[in-house]
Amino acid sequence: MILPANYAEKQAIEASSAIAAGQQPEKDSSYALYKYAKYTLDGGLLEHNLSDKQANFAWELLEDQNSSYTPPYNYMKTTYQQEVYILRYSLTAQFSNPLLRRLVPSAEFFFFVGFCVAFLGVSALLASSFGRKLARKMNGLQETTQLIQQQNLDFTVQYSGIAEIDRVLHSMDQMKHALKQSLEGQWKLERSRRDQISALAHDVKTPLTIVRGNVELLTETSLTEEQKEYTDYITESTRQMEAYIKSLIEMTKTESSTSIQLATVDLRGFIRKIEGQMQALAVVKELTPHIIAHDLPDTMQVDPELLERALMNIISNAVDQAPRHSELSLLIDYTQERIRFCVLDKGPGFSTEALKLATEQFYMGDSARRAKGHYGMGLYIASFITSLHGGELHVANDPTSGGGKVTMELPHKPLPQM
Repeated sequence: MILPANYAEKQAIEASSAIAAGQQPEKDSSYALYKYAKYTLDGGLLEHNLSDKQANFAWELLEDQNSSYTPPYNYMKTTYQQEVYILRYSLTAQFSNPLLRRLVPSAEFFFFVGFCVAFLGVSALLASSFGRKLARKMNGLQETTQLIQQQNLDFTVQYSGIAEIDRVLHSMDQMKHALKQSLEGQWKLERSRRDQISALAHDVKTPLTIVRGNVELLTETSLTEEQKEYTDYITESTRQMEAYIKSLIEMTKTESSTSIQLATVDLRGFIRKIEGQMQALAVVKELTPHIIAHDLPDTMQVDPELLERALMNIISNAVDQAPRHSELSLLIDYTQERIRFCVLDKGPGFSTEALKLATEQFYMGDSARRAKGHYGMGLYIASFITSLHGGELHVANDPTSGGGKVTMELPHKPLPQM
């Protein structure tokens, strides 16, 4: 039960009346809301339930007056014969229970603190509830953002019912349609470009074949030395053009493979096949090929045709860059659910520019590579096939030999491309 703020004042007035009638105040009553001190007429302290310091302060305060207020207490003086009583009380609501009064002297402060705690608790609950509701409403915005980021534009925007969020979703829906139209236009343009290159490459093959055939017939006739020299130029140029056309056809064929046909491949059998082709390439420059494989799984999920094409492009590039009679290495290992194919040669390595651009389409940092029948598409094709498998292609220089180092990292079980 809570006693009103003036309850202590009423007790003090009743005690003052009792003292004036010759009665003694209750000294140690637990229900009395006031405290007192008894003095002689000249201020000598006789008895009290205040501290000595508080009693002396009360006498000094009321020596020349009968009442006073010094926050937070009120003071009242009553004289009976040769005794002077000073009562001290406060105008504040208090608990009627003595134990609660000792623990919480001010009920008003208790309720204020309780109100603040309750207010903060309710605010926290409301904020948590609002946060969960807002998070649910924001899910549509987050899903829309993720789908656009993944370039999956065939979806319908789910509006939240909150005007501010819906305005953002509406803007993103318009952006989605504009992006879809733009991407479809780019895809059609790219497809048209590939088709045109492929058609042109096939169309050029026929006249080139005719030119090469006629040159070969000319070489079988009686020619002067000068004529033989000219026919040799024509033959070599035709061979280079045919190699270039072959690379263009291979590139367009690879780029048209927008999805991969995954199959479970016997890894050791696949490596033996690569080893045979690697040895055949190495014979031309009398290279010593090495294949080092350890800790490999028995199988892996890949598109075997595309992976073979990618690896042979890397190995062919390494063969061309390697000096005669040097070593050529293929290191294969398995770690953290990834299989790594690393091709090392003893050549001059990649330049600073080539380390950044070697996998770009038609990049030929070394002009000498053109004479070797390369047109800057080998590593580009390898990188493209690697990305289709969800892997990564890294170009670097071997710190030991200084030669080129191309590493293909593939997940052991790649996810099918959508």
